[in-house]
Amino acid sequence: MILSLKTFAPSKLLAPYVTAIWDYEDLTGSDNLMLSILPDTATYLCFLYADLLQTTHKGGVYTTRSGLAGFQSFRSDLGGLGKVSGVSARLTPWGLNVFRSGIVKDCAEKRVDCRDIFPRYSIEKIEDKLSNMRTAKERVQCVEDFLLAILNRDNEDLLIQKACRDLSASNGNYPIRMLARNLGLTERTFERRFLNHVGAAPKKYARVVRLRNTIFQRKALSTWADVACAVGYYDQSHMIHDFQELYGISPESLYPQIDVSQTIQFSGLLNLNQTA
Repeated sequence: MILSLKTFAPSKLLAPYVTAIWDYEDLTGSDNLMLSILPDTATYLCFLYADLLQTTHKGGVYTTRSGLAGFQSFRSDLGGLGKVSGVSARLTPWGLNVFRSGIVKDCAEKRVDCRDIFPRYSIEKIEDKLSNMRTAKERVQCVEDFLLAILNRDNEDLLIQKACRDLSASNGNYPIRMLARNLGLTERTFERRFLNHVGAAPKKYARVVRLRNTIFQRKALSTWADVACAVGYYDQSHMIHDFQELYGISPESLYPQIDVSQTIQFSGLLNLNQTA
């Protein structure tokens, strides 16, 4: 269990773009746990006010204080360089564009310093404020105030929001050509708009959704072969291939940690070393 993690629902105005806000005073704990984020279609904005966070993703190592984690289709591993304290906003798949337009595609599969995408002084001001606040509620409100100040709803794309919801509702099994047609778009136009607002092609998004769904199906089904069939894989070997490529671990090795996790249901955050 990640003891210091407190979860808050976003305010009504932010709710269409932010699914949750977390406050943590010591994310990795005194043992400096290595935590992982499994791909889950979200984007994360993290505002840290103590020590630095180190992230390993696709062979790259990123060391940041306040940073942005764009759409990811591969597992990331997190470690602290001391005490990691801060507030993170978990954005909807389409959420980033209303806070900072034109960067979504370039931030995918990366960790970006917030100072490179927002005015440097504004990020330093937030970090300074957070370090002097005594309660989680105050810190979360501070981050909400920042997000509300930069929110621009003119940059949202309602068709792409619907597409994301439809792909998620189908557990990633909605044919892309049919989805584009039902939205009144050519497949090429749909893919371009989706990439610009989400940071990934629709097929990649669907792949992440389908694989994430498998980890919650295992408890109800007796075998992994049954799970593969239920979630829409051609066969079990294709499912295992996705586990190894995107999560970097086999289904049998991952599931025990999923089963006892208290954070995976509302996030991609997981302690892979946790046992029951």
